[in-house]
Amino acid sequence: MSGSARYLIGLLLVCLLGATAVAEEPRQPLAPPRPLLQVPLQPPALPQRPVNVRQGSHLLLETDRPLREFDLDRGLTALCRDGRFRQKRDRFLVVRLGGFVHGAVVGGHWSLYDPEGFAVPELVYAVKGQDTARCEVYVIRHLTGGE
Repeated sequence: MSGSARYLIGLLLVCLLGATAVAEEPRQPLAPPRPLLQVPLQPPALPQRPVNVRQGSHLLLETDRPLREFDLDRGLTALCRDGRFRQKRDRFLVVRLGGFVHGAVVGGHWSLYDPEGFAVPELVYAVKGQDTARCEVYVIRHLTGGE
């Protein structure tokens, strides 16, 4: 074996042994260890939600059906996005659909701002996202004589 081959083998052994010695050095932790979180097996019981979100609001309808199951009125939605179909007093009338509370308006009611008069009298509309560019108006149902 030539001298240069022995030199390379020796250099390789020194590099390998030096790398394992460096790898075996105990390292200090960068941060303190995180405590283990213990998650309860049962979710906590949530308190009953109030029927009216704000004092002075009036609940017109409560159902388990979500808002997306009702019909979207595209014409009134465009007017709502322009600010020409809205509640005069925010959340004066409300509907709870699928656990979420939305503003509501009734066609012909004094609380509805509808200068063009496109709302059908006595028809309940749910207004989602009033005063935003994403406002949506859904047709809910007609009021009956007892309401």
